[in-house]
Amino acid sequence: GVKDRINLRWGVHGAEPWTNELREKIEDLWGGGYDACDIYGLSEVIGPGVAAECVEGKGSLHVFEDHFYPEIVDPDTGDPVPEGDQGELVLTSLSKEAQPVIRYRTRDITRFNPEPCACGRTLRRIDRLAGRADDMLIIRGINVYPTTIESVILEDPALGGHFYLIVDKRGTLPELHARVEVKEAADLANADAIAQRLQATLMEVIRLRVNIEVHAPGALPRNELGKTKRVWEQTTDEDPLG
Repeated sequence: GVKDRINLRWGVHGAEPWTNELREKIEDLWGGGYDACDIYGLSEVIGPGVAAECVEGKGSLHVFEDHFYPEIVDPDTGDPVPEGDQGELVLTSLSKEAQPVIRYRTRDITRFNPEPCACGRTLRRIDRLAGRADDMLIIRGINVYPTTIESVILEDPALGGHFYLIVDKRGTLPELHARVEVKEAADLANADAIAQRLQATLMEVIRLRVNIEVHAPGALPRNELGKTKRVWEQTTDEDPLG
């Protein structure tokens, strides 16, 4: 097949945050010996190339410190957080001559990883992004990142990777709904059991009850162009997804 002929061993994947569970799926699809590595960048700063994973140290990205000075700050106060704590990434460009940036607030949530990398590089590393400060949901006083929910969904063997989150604000307190798809149509017969299992796992991980709707493969709408909008609000009886 094509995979055998091109013999891919390493790929760089980016554009938006993706989970380790999605990495495993990509690597499995390409077969043994393929390494999927992350790259990070912002169009406001330079585009791709601010930081990147190496094969030996997956999970954290080397920041190219000869070109960018990174800081981690509290997203609410802007104050530096203790070493190793999670916060918002702030970047200052050191070598960019056209449109340099000084302490640019990325809104991306991560932390410095102080552990030395097995590859031997000494560039400072940041963890893969936990999400964006402006993507974080606050449901009944609990902070929830969509990427955390995505990780749980991808770990369930009966579910595909396509999902939507609906924040229902019609009541006194907001409620969170998740619409997911099964991988195989035959699994719809077990929809109630799958929903209960996913709900229990999410309760354990994020400490919040999430209402689960299980759908057939391909039933949820897809974006033809651009990034998929995972989170929607519902303020009326009209379905936000149409």
